Amino acid sequence: MGEKTISELLKGCFIPVDKPRGPPSAQVGQWVREMVGAKRGGHIGTLDPNVSGVLLIGINKAVRLSQYLSRQEKEYVGIMHLHRDVNEARVREVVKRFEGKISQKPPLRSAVAKRWRERVVSRIDILEMRGRDVLMRVRCEAGTYIRKLMYDMGKALGCGANMLELRRTRSGRVGEECIFTLYEVQEAVRRWKESGDEMLLRKMLIPPDEIIELERIFVKESALPSLAYGSPIYRKGLAVNSGEKLPARGASVLVYSENGRFCGVAHVEDGPEMYAKLHVNWLDTSEFTKKWKSKKE
Repeated sequence: MGEKTISELLKGCFIPVDKPRGPPSAQVGQWVREMVGAKRGGHIGTLDPNVSGVLLIGINKAVRLSQYLSRQEKEYVGIMHLHRDVNEARVREVVKRFEGKISQKPPLRSAVAKRWRERVVSRIDILEMRGRDVLMRVRCEAGTYIRKLMYDMGKALGCGANMLELRRTRSGRVGEECIFTLYEVQEAVRRWKESGDEMLLRKMLIPPDEIIELERIFVKESALPSLAYGSPIYRKGLAVNSGEKLPARGASVLVYSENGRFCGVAHVEDGPEMYAKLHVNWLDTSEFTKKWKSKKE
């Protein structure tokens, strides 16, 4: 398969943006959509207006895949401000208690239901402590409220605490080393449109299967025409090596052809004949029209 053109990539991709403090995530998503001239666009994993950092913007067809990215682990660096002086050893000891499963009730200002929920905090590192300010890195499950986490830490310390500043440094596979400012996106689009220089813009457009963390299955090339038109994935259409174990019922999987073409995301049904159904179909029916008609005839 040859390299895709910029126009082809813009039919469905993600742009990793360095969200600035100030504007809401939805506004940043709208700006990026307008810059690239997309019909559809949307952000993945909302950041509060005063929080900066990694924000993925889905473009056109990629918006339909946002649920698979929003579930991925996140990483943040933030400053917790203590309301009274506390010994650093004591702070480190209490903060470590918040690793693992925690229970949280979303803050009043959040738009979701105010009920208790379990989240997993995989790691907390205190990077530096100056007076009452604690700089920390937090790796956690999607949907964890860092502001509330710091509030609860302050409560456990007996002194009270609030979040001074927060930056998302990673979302799934996308870290700070991969993101671009709004100015850089605008400049890359300008170069592409005015002079045909696509080098910078091409670096920004990420195909969805490169960052979605799911198991993979492969189908035969002969199955692509029927899949493009909405057919389920039958077991006879799978390209499976002898002894290979397939993902079990209920799993979501990335689907590829034998030649490595991304076909979409499917949900495994694991029936006797039908193995899975495409939830998001990435194939273009226009590529298979003639072949499909000739088969029917």
